[in-house]
Amino acid sequence: MDFGTQNANNLISKDKNTARSAANLVVNNSDIETFKILCEKSDFIFDFIKEKIIQNLCFAVNSKNLSNTFNFTKIYNQDFEDFIVQSWINFADEDLTDKILELFENGTNEQKTYAAAYFYHINDPLAIEYLNNYAFSEFEPLAQNCARTLKQFNDKYLYNKAIEIIKNESIDDFEKYKYVNFLTSFGEISALDTLIYYLKHTFTKSFAASNILYLTNFSELIKTNKEDALNIFDVLIGAYPEEISLDTIIDFEVFDFIKYLMNQIQIENNSFIKRLLLKTKYKFNLISREDIYTFDLNKQIKKEISSISNFINTSDIDLFEGLENELYSNNKEQILETFDVILNFGKTNFAPQIAKTIEVSVFEDVIAEGIRTLKVFGKLDIVNKDAIITKVQNENLKALITSYFSN
Repeated sequence: MDFGTQNANNLISKDKNTARSAANLVVNNSDIETFKILCEKSDFIFDFIKEKIIQNLCFAVNSKNLSNTFNFTKIYNQDFEDFIVQSWINFADEDLTDKILELFENGTNEQKTYAAAYFYHINDPLAIEYLNNYAFSEFEPLAQNCARTLKQFNDKYLYNKAIEIIKNESIDDFEKYKYVNFLTSFGEISALDTLIYYLKHTFTKSFAASNILYLTNFSELIKTNKEDALNIFDVLIGAYPEEISLDTIIDFEVFDFIKYLMNQIQIENNSFIKRLLLKTKYKFNLISREDIYTFDLNKQIKKEISSISNFINTSDIDLFEGLENELYSNNKEQILETFDVILNFGKTNFAPQIAKTIEVSVFEDVIAEGIRTLKVFGKLDIVNKDAIITKVQNENLKALITSYFSN
């Protein structure tokens, strides 16, 4: 791949001397154009190559050209953050720290982001004011670095404030959004209970679930509360690929959790887990079939998606056996999700159980969705139209149900 400048091409060279010479030229000449290209192309550079580039760039920095590193701070990229920050740490002294404090106060968002990362390693208390000021910056990398560094300082003022605000039911979700992000970046596992509380009460469940999984993982969640782990997985699978990026599949260890669920089915006949696996099967088969979902993913993610789909498809476990138990749940969302699974797989044999659910349910939207499912299956004749319409009080849902019977 031609990166556009000779220095950029040489930095990724397999020849050590060529790569080191290029690094020297980049630093000594403040070759910002090459650095900009590296940042723009970072997603296409293997991690081990990035590490070598950073090592060579850091090695090229000395006391005489250290000031040149500040020229690169106008461009921020998390992958190459260590080039700037580690170089500063290597030559840290009072004068340098004062200069970075000034940058933290008056610099661009990009420059402040590097400064926040520097103070993660150099705990100067004068930085705390700026860390608190920028912890909710709209520039996400800056907010994240400030939160991480505040934890390193063991400064919990904003942490405690975030916990308090998220648990306050009178504050709307929009206001809580930045505090959820802060807790995740702060990285204190004791915030988990608060984030799970938020998941159960928010309309933005996919946002909450992904933040929880950035803070911890399914393996740890299983140890503390298996039900929470199952509910988070339920939200995650439902949010792929529109609300949560498929790039997170490996980071969130989705395949490992699917294997765990499949193993659990052989231990306990759990209809909820079966429904989760069926939901996952349908979703990953769909994603695997449609290039629109995978064309811009890297090979590793595509391979993981294919492996998940193949794993579930080759299982000889009857995941539909006992699924009707999900329809008799007191959880409205659980019933609706089960309707969705039954409809997606075209399992018309569940029509009698759906009819029973419609008959006994106190949830009017469950009744409406159940009628729609029977309509698709051509099974409306097994329910009493007049009894159903009389049962529903919401005029909009009543009109919708009536239309199902009319068309």
